[in-house]
Amino acid sequence: MIPFQERKKLRKILYSKVTLVVLFIILLLVVRGAWGIHQKAEIAISERDIAARDLAEKQSRVSELNTSLMQLKSENGIEEEIRQKYDVARPGEEVVKIVDDSAKKGENGGAVSKKGFWQSLVSIFGGN
Repeated sequence: MIPFQERKKLRKILYSKVTLVVLFIILLLVVRGAWGIHQKAEIAISERDIAARDLAEKQSRVSELNTSLMQLKSENGIEEEIRQKYDVARPGEEVVKIVDDSAKKGENGGAVSKKGFWQSLVSIFGGN
């Protein structure tokens, strides 16, 4: 056993203001480190969620592409894709093009542009 006088010295050292300040500083450093780890964990969780959403989008895109690929492997799929990209028809068929009324033609076959009020004034006085 430690004699009474030595225990008293030990208590005096442990409970001194300097020791308590040093212990408080150590406590602050530990809390600061734990807070930093907590923030990094939150960032990692949010990035994991973003990556999971991205993975789900990529997987859906892969399934769409596989479906499109399977369709292109068939005779009808190839024909449909060619008809969409190029204006072609089989012998005996006709191609009909629908023209939108908003793209009216001018005198020389060019598109007529509609001018607003201010543009009309500028063209009258500015010469454009």
